[in-house]
Amino acid sequence: MKTFILGLTCGLALSAAAAAAAAETLQVYGFPAAFEINGQMKEPGSEYTVLNYNGHAYVPIRFIGESLGLGVRYIDRDRVISLQNEPGEADAASKALWRVQYRLNIGQDAAAVKKLLGSPAAERTAGDRQKAVWRYDFAAAAGYGYDAFAIDRSGLEEGSLQGQLLVTWSEAGSVERIEMWYPKVQGSERRLYTHYLYPDGSSGGALIE
Repeated sequence: MKTFILGLTCGLALSAAAAAAAAETLQVYGFPAAFEINGQMKEPGSEYTVLNYNGHAYVPIRFIGESLGLGVRYIDRDRVISLQNEPGEADAASKALWRVQYRLNIGQDAAAVKKLLGSPAAERTAGDRQKAVWRYDFAAAAGYGYDAFAIDRSGLEEGSLQGQLLVTWSEAGSVERIEMWYPKVQGSERRLYTHYLYPDGSSGGALIE
């Protein structure tokens, strides 16, 4: 039940399976409230709602987190809401991967994505039976060349790039789905991981064996 309440009030999209786990109906009320964060007034906007349940105010954690400079994501697999600072001393690829995981969301438009990640390495326009897709190649080696709109697993395994992202666009021109693969070096091994956001807002990720 706590998972359902948290997901409902945080403004983070939970998967349908997680929401279906709630066995009761909760009676909650809108709770108009202004926010003062570090001495500055912040307006949450129409996309966020503060709720009153059982005498307690439940606030949108994404709005609060990002107002404090934090990234916010919901990890479906573990049912964990993660708040994290942008890595300060990390390389450019690590910072880009953090932005994808903590700042890139379903429903954002092209301008927001470019502001976050810059211009893509390659773009595919929508056509018969295919969606528009942008591909980002993070920290690609000099001379790296790749034409497909699919993940270059060999390039990631060989170290030709430090991450790759596919952004699929809806017909309305907003982010519909993302798929990212990235390596982590563990001892002498270079292992690949995935990060997904699905059209319903749920997320996923795994170690590629």
